Amino acid sequence: MKGFERFQEFIEAKLPDPLTFALTLTALMAFLALTLTPTEPPELLMLWGDSLSSLLTFTMQIGLTIILAYVLSQTPLMQSGLRRLAALARTPTQAYVLVILTAATFYLISWPLGPISGALVAREIAKDAVARNNPVHFPLMAVGALSGYAVWEMGYSSSIALAVATEGNPTHDIIGRLIPIQETLLTHWNLLSIATTLAVIIATVLALHRQFDLKKPYIPEDLVTPLERLPEVAPDLKPPQGRRHWSLLTGLLLVAYVVGWFAQQGLALELNIVNWTFMALGLLLVRSLSHYSVLFADGAQVAAPTLLQYPLYAGIMGMAIQSGLAQQFTQGLIGVATHTTLPVIAFLSAGLINIFIPSGGAQWALQGPAFIEAAKLLEVDLGLIAMSVAYGDQWTNLIQPFVAIPLLALTGLRLKHIFGLALVLCAATSLPLITGLLIGNLQG
Repeated sequence: MKGFERFQEFIEAKLPDPLTFALTLTALMAFLALTLTPTEPPELLMLWGDSLSSLLTFTMQIGLTIILAYVLSQTPLMQSGLRRLAALARTPTQAYVLVILTAATFYLISWPLGPISGALVAREIAKDAVARNNPVHFPLMAVGALSGYAVWEMGYSSSIALAVATEGNPTHDIIGRLIPIQETLLTHWNLLSIATTLAVIIATVLALHRQFDLKKPYIPEDLVTPLERLPEVAPDLKPPQGRRHWSLLTGLLLVAYVVGWFAQQGLALELNIVNWTFMALGLLLVRSLSHYSVLFADGAQVAAPTLLQYPLYAGIMGMAIQSGLAQQFTQGLIGVATHTTLPVIAFLSAGLINIFIPSGGAQWALQGPAFIEAAKLLEVDLGLIAMSVAYGDQWTNLIQPFVAIPLLALTGLRLKHIFGLALVLCAATSLPLITGLLIGNLQG
């Protein structure tokens, strides 16, 4: 047996389930906060408890995203489209590249669409692979779909780059001006980094595929939900729920709202409008309101892990930020930085903190002020330092169970199936990301 296969078997045997993983991170954060800051146990307990509800709005939003995307994917027209897309992947190489590029494109446009689109395409290709004996590795395809997180902060979806370009952002007074996207997203070194990072992702995934030396498709036997398509609702439903015109009318009203919203706001995507778009399309494509309700109930089961685990990560974030531990860590690293090393230190520290605070906006609010001040002192380009934190945030998303939950929910895979593969991909993508920052610093 090859070395990587033994490593993957070890991960699958030893890695705890996502809920246990979240609780372990909670215990680790509590230990660090108690030993490295003056926070007392009763105070930390209250910080943790008060923070559990801090992400409830976001939890509801992302939970709806999963459910509504699931419903949309199960409509007859979408099923037909996904099958046709999956049929394009006639070889393993085509399968992996198709999943990676599809997901990455959507991550760059609007990050919630990335894991959703990638998961649905990977799952459909896996179904097609079983039928045609195309020897693909389903967990590896899912990691390819997850890998788009390594570029999402480089595009239109970037929370940090868009924040520093927006009036009233938390670091505006410290920076003293806005940082336009011409100094972040549209720089040549950022655009080059997108291409090189995706190239490294594709090369790494194909190398991992060769390690497995498959003769037939590999689908784990213990999927949370089987690959088989859910049975469709019978077409002879009774009125009024069985009449399609009610779902069409509701869908058209939502479409009118979405069009009006874009007319007022311009080309700006955010979770709520993504959700209403998914709902509108789903209502237009189902057979009836009752058909939609049945699919929605099935999707709610898929989204259940998200609703369970997100409050725990909110508690972890609360302890890290409000105890002062995260700020203390950032200040310590800045103290040893130089003009050359500051972007790399910002990248690495953001990557580490992202394990405990998986939110680009929260990380920038936490780390941005200190790194901006250091960049001014060391004469480092401010747009570069903002992207350094953004790169670190996106980098360790590849091994952050919090952000993998939607993808796992829609593929039916478990964390243990993908974590070892994601570790390898995380290590591989560090090279093009750091190289891009170094190029930007040399030419800044």
